[in-house]
Parts: sequence; C-alpha cells; structure tokens
Amino acid sequence: MTSDALFGVHVPACEECNAVLDTTIEKPAKPVVRQLLAHQSSPDELILTADECAALARWLLKVGLLSAHPAAEHDHPGVQRDQDLPKLAAVRAEWLDWMRTGSALPTGFSVFITRRDLRGEDAEPPQKQQIVLPRLIVDGEHRNFMSRSFGFAGVNATIVWHPGWPIEHAQVDVGRAARLWPDPDEVDFGALPPVHPKEMAFWDGSIGVVAVSAEQLERLAEHPLSVDSDPATAFFGNVYAPHE
Repeated sequence: MTSDALFGVHVPACEECNAVLDTTIEKPAKPVVRQLLAHQSSPDELILTADECAALARWLLKVGLLSAHPAAEHDHPGVQRDQDLPKLAAVRAEWLDWMRTGSALPTGFSVFITRRDLRGEDAEPPQKQQIVLPRLIVDGEHRNFMSRSFGFAGVNATIVWHPGWPIEHAQVDVGRAARLWPDPDEVDFGALPPVHPKEMAFWDGSIGVVAVSAEQLERLAEHPLSVDSDPATAFFGNVYAPHE
C-alpha cells in the first residue's frame, strides 16, 4: 500500500489489496487533494461537498495509519533512519480491514483538518489547549485510544481513535477546524483561518490506565472528551454526581 507521493511511505500488501485501495481511496480523494494543493493560502472560497469530505477523510486516515505502521518503509532514507519517528504501539485489525475491503470507516475514528500557514510566519500560540485521551480498558479489553497528526501543503490533519467516547473539538466549534469524519458535511476550506499546529493537541495516555465496564463507559461518554474535561476526574466521580 502506498500512502501518497507527498509522503513517500509504503506498507507491503498484496496486488488485490492495492487494487481495492486504489479504487476506493486513492481515486476518489485525488481530485480533492489536488484542489487543496492548488488552493494554497488563498482566501477564496473552496467548497468541499459532504462526499468530498468523506473521500478526503478516508485518504487522510489511510495516510495517518500507514505512515506510522511498524512495517512502513519511507522513500526518504533520513526519515527511515529516524529513531524518533512516531510508530503505532498497536495495530488493531479494524484499523486496516476497511482498506482491504473498501468498506466504511470504523465508527471509532474521527478526522479533523485545519489550514496551515505556508509562509511559516505564524507565531506559536501563547496558550495551548489539550484533549486528554485516556488509556482505556473496557471489560478487560484495551481500546487503544490514540491520535496522529501530520500535514501537507496548506493542510494539517489529525486522526483520532476513540471508540465509545465522543469528542467535542473546540476549534471545530468556533470555525477554526473542520470535522471530516464522522458525519461529513459541506465545508468551505477557504473560510478556515490558518491555525498553528500547537494551538490544540491530543495527549495520548497521559493520565494512566482507566479500567471500566461497558456500563461505566456509557456514563463517562455522557461527557465528551474536550479541552474542558478530564477523563480521570470523570472516572473518579467529580464530573457527574454519584446519584445520577
């Protein structure tokens, strides 16, 4: 599988899988990616339909997963030798099965995009926001919550795996980012302002292990993961009253 020439990374796959990937991911996303590359830093309107957002989400999710796959081979030798290059600690079957079969994206994923300043002149934000992703174990099963952020010309993308616990994204709420998945909707990419990649980030597994039952997770999920929430606080009962 090849993520894209922009990223120069490959993961071994059979001919049949590559054919499915090309038909269901690469070809639908190619015209959308070309629009974004041509748009650059223009403030002009660039409307992406719901279908185009869904196609872009599939392609970005594929790029994010394959570029961090333990078996990934990067075209650039310096990147391949980089010991600090992020790698997925685990690779769940459902993260890759949809690529092989051409099926819908797993419901546990979210895909977000922001615009990036191509001139590199945006100052680092004085205040940074974080959304904490807990190391969640549900009825003995590790859910492997994780995020990956990466970019290409004019676009920053973040993919997040968070099955069973919704996300309330502060930048989406104020028009500084767009959610491509789930529930893709029409987006005017040209209306998004340039956003520094450090303005908001996801913190993976920064509060230790949270072990709950499926029933407890349903209660926790009533309070979406957000910059204003703390999964550890929710777990210990300080977000909702014990009698609720």
